[in-house]
This record gives sequence, structure tokens and C-alpha cells, in this order.
Amino acid sequence: MMGAALSVASVGCSSTRSAQVEESWLARVPEDQLGGVREAQSERRIAQDAVTRSDVALNDARRELEVAKRNEDAAKARLEAHEAALKAARATGQSDNINQAQSERKNAETSLNAAQAQVRYREQAIQTMEAQKELREAELAVADAKLDMAEYQALEANQDVRAQELSEADFSAATADAQRKVEESQRKLQSEQRSEQQARANWQRMRSQVQGYGGSGIESEQRNP
Repeated sequence: MMGAALSVASVGCSSTRSAQVEESWLARVPEDQLGGVREAQSERRIAQDAVTRSDVALNDARRELEVAKRNEDAAKARLEAHEAALKAARATGQSDNINQAQSERKNAETSLNAAQAQVRYREQAIQTMEAQKELREAELAVADAKLDMAEYQALEANQDVRAQELSEADFSAATADAQRKVEESQRKLQSEQRSEQQARANWQRMRSQVQGYGGSGIESEQRNP
């Protein structure tokens, strides 16, 4: 399907365009003159696939956050149990029991801190994935604008009088505007990625402090942002 029939607004990146080529107009353009259009269509399909992939990555990040939250809840429950055990140990007056209970409580507290840091990291990862999806949608808007331009140029080259009713400047302006939004989205993504890296480093630092990590119940890192 020709790209001009597809509105950029469908990906939430632009308003209705002032210049548009009707799909049916291209039916009279010989196929051997549609090379630029076919290339632009291919680029648009790639851009659309990237949007789909970014949406999948965002959903994965959301599921990872839910796992991290469950780990946090479990870590809180363990800390509460060890606090109760420490209280019971103190009631016995036995120093060995108290020392052991204090050590176990400290380990549980460290595990909770790590679990909470993991949640913060996963929350930031979602923000990064949202920014990435926004960028991919902006890139799709650029692909749409370029496809419109290619269709217009194909009509003009075929001396279709309807092309005279359109302005190449409008197509150029739409492409430039879409490209500016890509650049804005790129800057936003870079900022989110830096924040995610910091959150991940903090989680990894706190995770390394957990004694007996293998039995802590804290999820190991599976994602490579």
C-alpha cells in the first residue's frame, strides 16, 4: 500500500499533512519510474518494524519491573521475619542467639536495599524503552514524509498535471519537521540511557553487598539495555 495513504498521525508523531498524493494517482506511473517510491516504501517498512520491536521491548521491560516488585515484596517479608526472630533471640538473653539473629537481620536488610534498587533500575529501564519507542515512531514519521516526497516526484516526472497542484516545498518542510523531531527524541533517549546506566550501577553495587546472594531471592540481571 502506498505510503501517502498512511497518516503520520497514526503513530502519534505529527498532525495531518498539508500536501498529499492520492494512491490512485500513482497507478498511471510506469513501474520502471517508481524506483524511488519502491525504495521509500522499503525504508518505511523497516521503520515500522523498528516501532513494533520497540513496543515489544517496552512490554518486556514492564514485565521485568513486575518481577522486581515481587522480589522486593519477598525481601520485605524476609526482613520482617528476621526482625521478629531477633526480638525472640533478645528475649532469651543468649548472646550467641542474639548475634546470629542480628547478622541474619542485617543480611535481610541488605537484600531489601538491593531489591529496592532493582525496582528503581527497572522503572528507569521502562522510561528508556518509552523514549526509544518515541524515537522509532519519529523515525517512522520521517520515512512517511520521504515516501510522500518520492510519490510526488514520481508524479511530477510523469508529467501528471495533478502534481502541479502540490508544492514540493510543503513536502520538504514536512520532512525537515519530522527530522527535527527525530533529533529531539535522540537527545531524550540519550538522557534516559545515562540515567538507566546510573540506576543499574547502583543496583549492581548494592547487589554485590548481599551475603549469600544465591539464596537471597533477588533476580539476577537478564537484560542488557
